[in-house]
Amino acid sequence: MSLEAGALTSSQRLRATIALMIATVLQAFDATIANVALPQIEQNLGGGIALGSWVMTSYLCASAVMAPLTGWLRRRFGAQRLLTGSIGLFVLASSLCAVAPAAVLLVQFRLIQGIAAGVIQPLAQAVLLDLYPTKDHGRLLAIWGATIMAGPILGPVLGGVVADLASWRWIFALNIPLGIVAILGLAHVPNAAEPILKTRLDGIGIVLLILGVGSLQLALQRAIGQSWPLPTEIVVEVTVAVLALLAIALQSARSRFTLFRFQVFRNVNFATAAFYNFVVGAVLFTTIVFLPALSEGPLGYDATAAGLVLSPRGIGTMTTMIAVGYLIDRIDNRALLAAGLLITAGALALISRVPSHGGEVWLASAGAIQGVGIGLLFTPLSTLAFSTLPAELRTDAAGVYSLLRQIGCASGVAAMTAVLQARIHVLTTLHPSPSGPPSPIEALHSASFAAYAGCFQTMAIITAAILPGVFVFRVLRRDAALSTAASTRPIK
Repeated sequence: MSLEAGALTSSQRLRATIALMIATVLQAFDATIANVALPQIEQNLGGGIALGSWVMTSYLCASAVMAPLTGWLRRRFGAQRLLTGSIGLFVLASSLCAVAPAAVLLVQFRLIQGIAAGVIQPLAQAVLLDLYPTKDHGRLLAIWGATIMAGPILGPVLGGVVADLASWRWIFALNIPLGIVAILGLAHVPNAAEPILKTRLDGIGIVLLILGVGSLQLALQRAIGQSWPLPTEIVVEVTVAVLALLAIALQSARSRFTLFRFQVFRNVNFATAAFYNFVVGAVLFTTIVFLPALSEGPLGYDATAAGLVLSPRGIGTMTTMIAVGYLIDRIDNRALLAAGLLITAGALALISRVPSHGGEVWLASAGAIQGVGIGLLFTPLSTLAFSTLPAELRTDAAGVYSLLRQIGCASGVAAMTAVLQARIHVLTTLHPSPSGPPSPIEALHSASFAAYAGCFQTMAIITAAILPGVFVFRVLRRDAALSTAASTRPIK
């Protein structure tokens, strides 16, 4: 399902590319940009901490549900129409969030935002690959990946500045002009030449997908911070998710599930990359959540100091991803992956050994090293995932790939938070200090510091353990890639 590159002038292709990048940045930023403004939102609209949780969870769950539907929606409505409609819906939902008069309405508008965002990211990636020949995909994916990483890295910073200078409402209002610019740029994307398929509406499949993915994402988000045994509603959500996903697997075995193509997993490169995408997403997002908590908790930094200590990590990631764009066609992608995993594991091990006093430089340096490692992972993974896939499977693959990253992020935070709480409980109750009973606050502080260190050490071991899997990838040689690009039938 490629687009005819020859149908565009270089300036038209550039404008379309910029529009796709802007659309990607919009949805990436909105996943995290509201985090730092949650206290202001809660104070303004009421609802307390529960409101803040639902403002984030509604967006993430809706986005997760829609991602795997993107391929089916593209086949039904066409790429240009679907992209324009999704960005338009995102802009509309953003404007409604900006003027929301009540908490319940804000959550509903965030849900609509998430529905649009879930389509934008995988579809923008697929269309971007369709606009350029295969030989340029590595460089493009490096730039596109840097825009994805800009969300969790810069989103909270930008959100905090906007909320302090103006109001939390302006965080959502900023999406309106950017979304309009993105829509105007898409006017130069050629329409797909294939007939828009009026496929039968798979009502059962849609219901199962919403129940399965939505319940799983909701359970993972709400399980964070919960003690064992889990609340009944989370157990019910997990049960619903398992049953729905089993039903989808059964439908797929009978060839009755038409919402996305399971044959993407028959491709060894994509299946392997999807696994790594899940694990790397889990490690990355858990680090994003744990480092501020460690800095402002057991290490005792204030918010400004924590931000300064953590900033080198983001700079390292984005700088490395841009540099990888120039190396991706010159170095074996598996070598880049192996180096990224080794550096990431080493950085996590360094973080686990941060001194409890005067460790600012240590933590900043370890974070910068981890940023380099993470920057070496995403572009080779994406390139390997899509390099051997037929063009007509790219959109389905991009949707599933995005979904697995989101589930990996939620799963990693939920699992490691449970491990963290278990470690703190063991250290405070079963292993008292030999020098005498410390005060409850000192005991909790010491146990929390040791528990965080243990969690980072565990993530380092997990990262190192998956390194041998890079040899499962089949590298598409450059001459084979050029042959594949030349033989791909273009679609106007």
